[in-house]
Amino acid sequence: MTFRELGLSESLLTALDELGFEQPSPIQEQAIPQLLDGHDVIGQAQTGTGKTAAFGLPLLQYLDPGSDETQAIVLTPTRELCIQVTQALRSYAEHLDINVVAVFGGAPIAEQKARVRSGAHVVVATVGRMKDLISRHALVLTAVRFVVLDEADEMLDLGFIEDVERILRMCPSGRQTLLFSATMPEPVERLAQQYMYDPVTIRITPKVLTVEAIEQAYVPVAEKDKTDKLIEILRVEEPEQAIVFCRTKIGTSRLDKRLRDRGLPCKALHGDLSQGQRDGVMISFKEHKHPLLVATDVAARGLDIEHVTHVINFDVPNTTEIYVHRIGRTGRVGRTGRAITLITPKQEDDLRRIEREAKVSIGEWESPEERLEHAPRPRRRDHSEDRERRAAKPPPSEPTAADGAEFAELVEPEVSGQAPGPASADGDHAKLFLNRGAGSGLSEDDIRWALVEGAVLPAQSIHDIRVLERFSFVDIDDAFAEQAVERLDGTKIAGKQIRIEYANG
Repeated sequence: MTFRELGLSESLLTALDELGFEQPSPIQEQAIPQLLDGHDVIGQAQTGTGKTAAFGLPLLQYLDPGSDETQAIVLTPTRELCIQVTQALRSYAEHLDINVVAVFGGAPIAEQKARVRSGAHVVVATVGRMKDLISRHALVLTAVRFVVLDEADEMLDLGFIEDVERILRMCPSGRQTLLFSATMPEPVERLAQQYMYDPVTIRITPKVLTVEAIEQAYVPVAEKDKTDKLIEILRVEEPEQAIVFCRTKIGTSRLDKRLRDRGLPCKALHGDLSQGQRDGVMISFKEHKHPLLVATDVAARGLDIEHVTHVINFDVPNTTEIYVHRIGRTGRVGRTGRAITLITPKQEDDLRRIEREAKVSIGEWESPEERLEHAPRPRRRDHSEDRERRAAKPPPSEPTAADGAEFAELVEPEVSGQAPGPASADGDHAKLFLNRGAGSGLSEDDIRWALVEGAVLPAQSIHDIRVLERFSFVDIDDAFAEQAVERLDGTKIAGKQIRIEYANG
């Protein structure tokens, strides 16, 4: 489907074309026609799914440029999101005579009052500042036809729901209401039932919830040892910048104090801080003035900070969606990032659930030195070439030396400039390399079980398994080698994430 097929105006289509929008995202494809038809809409979608355009384009299409009254309001939980939404709406309205004004705490209210009074068709606001402007009679809602609640669950987390209800009660009853939220906790559902008219619900779950550039790991730890383990991780990982997520405001404050008492420079970000305090913390963090931010999920959405190399879940998040939002704060602008989650014995089921729902395999955390030790060898080769080479040339003899010598023998042909060849027993066999061995707790039985049960290989296709200290080798029928690599590479054996590949030179 194209944006034109959704029924958008020529002015909006021109702006989208100039912005490089080629095809609507799933939330846009489903929400825009419903909103153009006048329905109230509940959109359950995560950050990054295109929800701002999903509600913004229909809203802009039905505004009357000839009226100076405020016809639409967009409520956001944070100043950062308020600014982002305003910038997006202004870019969509490039060829419309529509005035979009942003109002938020921490900025001079007199200037914002003047902008609103000078004919703001759309007011994008944080909840507190909108309430303030209404009380000062600077913002009148009698002509409002569209009300958008963006990231309603975060408004709930910040304690704004009661203020949101007061604002909704001031809006005309004939308005069109749009509610967008990544999750739907009970108070948000109750809000929708009370203040929306027969809403259409649209749920968007991305096919892949996590970002490939983010390396994910977990750390088993006793509850009483969590702070010590966190400090160990921070000192070993040496992040350029890191966000440490806690579940509660009290927990965030306590951890912030403990870390500072132990000599780690950090700042706390949670809902008990004023808007001005939150803005100050975020600005100093964005400007790289301190390396560590301890935060509740108030910081998990809408933030794009280039230098965050690590996200650490000090507390396991309640849902997989929140986990995805949190870890998405790293791996930005094409960089790789690391996400590390502390897991107590009682939380192992939570880890399994996140793996299952996010369709990822999260391996146990290792220090950078250990990761280097168990890293797969950098050169990967087209496997069809290996099979052709095996048919044309007899393989080298099976190495029998100790660990280090064996690995050296395997790589020697490449070092000396000779054509590399797989170390296999005969022309019908293939040898596979696993990047872990006995030192990681792997046994021959573990690997055999993974091959038979995980890769669904016939037991008789496995000829030999050699578990060494730091890596292992498997000799199997050539016909099943590719299946073993495809099904096991990146999975876990005995709780350890593995890499598996052809044992070339």
